[in-house]
Parts: sequence; structure tokens; C-alpha cells
Amino acid sequence: MSSIKDYRLLQYDEVLKRYPPVPSDSSHTKSIASQRPYLPVLVVLDDDPTGTQTCHDINVLTVSDHETLLKEFRSSPSGFFILTNSRALPTAEARQLITTICRAVKDAAAAAGQEIEIVLRGDSTLRGHFPDEPEVVEEVLGQHDAWILAPFFEQGGRLTIDDVHYVRGPEGELTPAAQTPFAKDASFGYCNSNLRRYIVEKSNGRITDDRICSVSIADIRNGGAQKVCENLMSAPPHAVVIVNAIATSDMEVFLLGLLEARMRGKRFLYRTGAAFVSTRLAIEEIPPLSPSSLAMDISPRAPGGLILAGSYVPKTTAQLQALTDGRKDVLETICLEVKDLLDASTARAAVLEAADRAGEAILASRDVLVMTSRELITGKDGNSSLRIGQAVADALVLFLRLLIPRPRYIIAKGGITSSDAASKGLRMRRAEICGQAASGVPLWRCDEKSSKYPGVPFVVFPGNVGQDGTLRDLVERWSIPEKSTQPEMQYQNLGSTGLKVSRVILGCMGFGNPNWQGSPWVLPDSESLPLLKRAYDTGLNTWETADTYSNGHSELIIGKAMKQYDIPRSKVVIISKIYHPVLEDTPDLRSQPAANDGPLANQMGLSRKRIFEAVEGSLRRLQTPYLDVLMLHKLDVETPVEEIMRALHDLVVAGKVHYLGASNLRCWQLAKMQFTAKMHGWTPFSCISPLWNLLYREEERELVPFCRSEGIAILPWSPLARGLLGRPYHKQTARSQVDAKTKQWFKGEQDEAVVGKLEALAERKGRSMAAVATAWLLHQGSCPILGLATDSRIENVREAFAVEFEPGEVRELEDAYGSVQMIEM
Repeated sequence: MSSIKDYRLLQYDEVLKRYPPVPSDSSHTKSIASQRPYLPVLVVLDDDPTGTQTCHDINVLTVSDHETLLKEFRSSPSGFFILTNSRALPTAEARQLITTICRAVKDAAAAAGQEIEIVLRGDSTLRGHFPDEPEVVEEVLGQHDAWILAPFFEQGGRLTIDDVHYVRGPEGELTPAAQTPFAKDASFGYCNSNLRRYIVEKSNGRITDDRICSVSIADIRNGGAQKVCENLMSAPPHAVVIVNAIATSDMEVFLLGLLEARMRGKRFLYRTGAAFVSTRLAIEEIPPLSPSSLAMDISPRAPGGLILAGSYVPKTTAQLQALTDGRKDVLETICLEVKDLLDASTARAAVLEAADRAGEAILASRDVLVMTSRELITGKDGNSSLRIGQAVADALVLFLRLLIPRPRYIIAKGGITSSDAASKGLRMRRAEICGQAASGVPLWRCDEKSSKYPGVPFVVFPGNVGQDGTLRDLVERWSIPEKSTQPEMQYQNLGSTGLKVSRVILGCMGFGNPNWQGSPWVLPDSESLPLLKRAYDTGLNTWETADTYSNGHSELIIGKAMKQYDIPRSKVVIISKIYHPVLEDTPDLRSQPAANDGPLANQMGLSRKRIFEAVEGSLRRLQTPYLDVLMLHKLDVETPVEEIMRALHDLVVAGKVHYLGASNLRCWQLAKMQFTAKMHGWTPFSCISPLWNLLYREEERELVPFCRSEGIAILPWSPLARGLLGRPYHKQTARSQVDAKTKQWFKGEQDEAVVGKLEALAERKGRSMAAVATAWLLHQGSCPILGLATDSRIENVREAFAVEFEPGEVRELEDAYGSVQMIEM
């Protein structure tokens, strides 16, 4: 048996470099979708409800009686889910349950004249009844040519590489699955990250190594669907086929090859993660659902929401801590002690008291968290641990049955908790999967009159999905808005132009692709889109991005937000920058260092050709006919200034750009370009974006005075010095510990003194350090560009407008600064 230490940790960025890139090709999804009418109905037996996390506009059944199944088959679906919750059962009971369901599915499909394929959707961290469940399916439906084992789930960071399954961490580290807490599960623990050895281990040798084969990433990326098909056709009899994948496009190519093998007569049974299901059904990703899209009442008198938490994985505990810390003033928290729930004499009384407290809070428009105590109590063996878990789940079901007021929404945290809450507590029999509340977090809606709360959004929040703040941010987005105590957004002219911009500008570099090389802090669509809407709602109407950010994905998200939320184009000022290459075919990579030569010839820089093509690309991604402001990301020293300024002017004349700006120029460079434009009667620059903050003030010597004299607006980037001005000097964040530029740019002894002065002044004023540091730049007449990654930061950014400096306080902040070496960009 393999030791859990057999495989080392990897870095995601390093893994990407080992394989040829596969661009995300929409034609793959279209090809799969075109075959969907001719494919069998996909019946997904889900061992907990979190398997719906990549789907939308498809039904989930919590019962499997003949009448319900027959009705579902006769509705001509491409697929549907049946919630088995078998992971909560001992093996013998799980086998019996799957047997019963498969017989019912077989009979109902025959009665409806439908052909079926079965997917056993299991945990992407390898927990569950494997290989028992596939064996039982074959006992009822007959033997298949091969089992497909595909636990890949990109949204959850579950990747399979060289037959080894990994769990991705927040900084891009890939940990072999057997070295994670999931492998220590009391009921479904395992020792092997290598899936070949995992199969042998879990089958107790019933499945031998000669029956196991795999489709590698190299097969997928070099050979394509044809190579996948060849592998499947040549697999040994009754094989178990491991699918390697590190991107959704890998799964799409695998599916195309599988469908070809199926057309050639092969029959497959599937044990997979959630990603396989949505790929097989050609379900494309949609943005997370907002309260407005759900027609949720968030008026001041609306009832409170309910969060129900029973999961014990470390991720859930961290998320609950972040929720209670972040919402403690507005959240009613009720903790059920597990020891009380395991004692029949105290369980009902404890639950009844919790239901009464929760009901009062919901009626008072307060959100309620009902959670079990965090100490994990296990039994002597796997089955006894399952019984303890079931007792806790039963208590939460009883809570729902005793609760009277109708909540605004219900979030159930953890697979077993979600399953029992839906089927037993809320009496759901058939629900629609509407989409996701956050990335990898499915949202259901049951309109059946027999259910307890028809129409209430029900969020199935997996125990092991998301970052520490994901649950908190979801509850915050869905909260009843409090009347803001912050000042209104303020606006000013962009330099000497008539264009009004918000005095604080939203920097959108942090919205894009979290897999973008070296940028694990970037937020995906699901988290970025609601933040853009929140920014718009608070009056933060000026958004700054660049074509190179996440290789164009930042611009794509802005375009999506405008369309999804019906934001009038005239009410938003969009600034984008050009110069660097945009690697759309390899979206996870950065070209470092980049040179305008070889494969990147004319793909970067500021030649007339490149400027025109770059702007067209930005307009396409942003879904807009014009840019309000086009900025140069840096100067292209290989292209004559006259060529650059004439091309920019022609874009203004053509109406594709309204105003011009630049970033990271020295004063003499800006002056030369400005006077070149004026000498020829071309459009000059209206703004400049330099690095400027309390820790780096070198531009005050020449650039700032020049811009003031010429009426050029100053839009400083990194106004908080990569976060150093937003917290005490020695306090670290996950990003600051790995950010090379923070260590490279800000390392002088004076930095600690400046931050100390800022901290002391902020404390005296009762304001945040970030607000005072931002207010200092506002005091200089500039419009700082701020990256705002949470609702609370967007809400609180206006705090800077309320900061008023007393005589001597600006000098107090500035006196500790001394000259530093200028930073070359």
C-alpha cells in the first residue's frame, strides 16, 4: 500500500508550463450540445446535493417513486439529478438504496421509452461508496464496457495530473488529495492520491491493476478527441478509466472523444465530480444569481435569512468564523451543542429553543446563523461515526420542522445538512436548479405547494468549496441594505476636460481569472460581477482596467456586468490601457519578459497597427462601441512619438475613443508626447496614471507640478502601496507574503515610520488607515485608483471623503518621507 507521502506538492503555475496550451473553444460545447438530442437521458445519482454546483435549468428529485420518475422522463429532459444522500449511510444500506433507485429508474425509463446513462456523482475529494455503488448499478442494469473515473472539478480546485489527484490551495499550491483533511474522513478515509492505487485500495483488491488505464493530459492536448476515442476503444474489458484534467477544456475534449467511442458501440458507467455532468449536458457557465434576479425582497421590513451549518470540514469552520467575525453586529448566531443533540433527553428542548430564537430574529428582519458546535465527535468506527452525523442532521431537520416564520432565503452548509434539509425539513420532492449563488455553490427553488416554504431560494453550500470569506460575502450580498452612514460619492472633472469621473476610481485588475499566472488573488466572474454592480449602485461610476489583465478577462467581466445588470453605457466611465500582449489562446499564462519579436511580433507595443487592433479587441470584450478613456500602459520606445500620437488622435476622430491618457511615464516623456500632439493639432493627453502614495512620492518633483500646470488629471495607482498603507506595518496578508513587487518597491527604513504616523493619525481621527491614506491623495486633487475586492470595501471607500485634515496633519504624514530611488516600470 502506498504511503500518503509518496507525492510532493506542486505549484499550479509550474504544472501549466509542462503541457501544451489548449484554448477554451466554444465550438467544443456547441459540438456536444448538437449531439444532446440523440444521447440517452443522463440520470445523475448524487450522493449529496452539492453535485448540482455546475448546473442550471435542470431538475433535481429527492424522491424516486415510479410516478415522479415517469413524469420526469416524459418531460423529455436531457438529464436530471436524483438525490440519494448515500454518503450519509453505511455501505450495506447505501448498496440497497442504489439498487432500489436503479430498479425504479429502469422501469420508469422503459415505460417512457427513454434510453438512459447513469452518472454516480461523487465527492471531488474521493470520499464515498466506491466501488460499491458502480458495482450495484451493474447488478441492476448490466455490465458496461468501462467505468469512467473523473473527479476533476476546476471550480473547487480538484485536478488530476499523471493519474494523481490534487487539491488546489489559495496560493496555487497543489496538495496530493491523500495529504488533505478529506482523506482522514472517519467513514471514507483513504491513503492513496494516485488514482490507480486508490482504486485498488478502495476495492480491497477486487479491481486489479491490469483493469485500470487512463487518458493523460498529453493525450487530450496533443491527440485531441481522436486520441481519447482510441484509448477508450482499446481499453481492457470492464476497465476503469482515469481521466486526467487541469482545465474545463480538457474535460470538453475528453467528452468529444467519449461520445465518438459511444457511437462506435461502447457503453460507459460514470463515477465523476460535478464538472463532468455540466460538460456532458453542454451546460454553459452563467454569472451568480443576485437578489434582484431572484426577485428577493430586501426591503427594510423583509424577513431575515437563515444559514444552517452542520458540516465539520476545516473549510466550513473557517468560513463560519469569517461570517461571525464580519457580521457579528447584524447576525443572530445560535450554536447547538452536539453533546446535547446526541442525548435524547436534551435534544428536543435544545432544538425547540433554537427554533423560537431564530423565528423571532427572522420576524425582526435579522439574518440568523444556526450552527452546530465545532468540536468534531466521532465514533469507534466508520459506521458509528455516520450514526453520530445522522443524529446531528436529524436535529437540524427537526429545527426546520419547528421553525414557523418564512425566511427570506435558506443557506444549508454541508452536503448531508443540505440533503436532509431539502428532503426532510423542507419537504422538497422536485426542485429546479436555478444556477449558482457563488462559484461552485448551487441554488435551488422548489415551487411545490406541498413544500414548507414554496419559492424560497435554497442554497446548497458545499462544506469544502470557496475561500474563507465566501460565505460571509454571500450573506453580505444578500443582506437587507442598511442605510449608509458614508458620504455620497463625489465627482470632479477629468483634468481640463468636461468629463466627470468619480473622485475614487475602481481598479479592475483584481476581476478576472484566478488562474492567471502569479495572481491567485484575482476574483472570478462569480465574485466580480456582483461587486461591479455594487460599485455602480454606490455611485462609483469610473472603472479602470487594461487589455492585458487576465489576458482580456477583466474586460470581458466588465462587459458582462454592463449587460447582465442593464447598466446604461452613458452612466459609466470606462478606462482601459494598452501596450502589453493579450494571450487569449493561453489565458492562464503571462509572457514574462515580453518582447515585440518572434511569436509576439506586433502583438504588443504601440505601433499604429497594434494600437488599432488592441482597441478593437478591447471594444469587443467590453461589448461597447467606444472607450471613454484610452491610456497607454507604458511608453513604446521603439515606435516614434509622432506615430503613436497620430494613431491615438485618429481613434478619437473615429469616435472609438473619447479621451486619452498614459501611465508610468517620466515627466519628460509626457511633455514630449503632449507637445507633439499640440504642435500637430492632435488630441493631447487628459490624464496620467503614476505610482503615487505616501510611501512613494518621487513624482512630486516634476510630474505632479507639470500636470497641474497643464490641466492633466492625475489618477494614482497603488494608492495604498500594495496594501501596506491599509494596516499596521508588521501585519502580513497572504498576498503580501508572496508578492515580489511589494518586497522590491517598499523596503526602506522610512516606510515603517510613515506607516506609523499614518496609523497614529487614523486612530486619532477614528478613521481607517486606508481612508486617511486615500484622503491624502484626494487632498492633492488626484483621483486614486483602488482595487476593491469586497462589498464592505466598496461601501467604505467613501469614508475618505469624510476625512478632514487639521492644520499640520498633512505635514505630519509627509515629514517622515525621504527621497528613494525611482522605480522603473
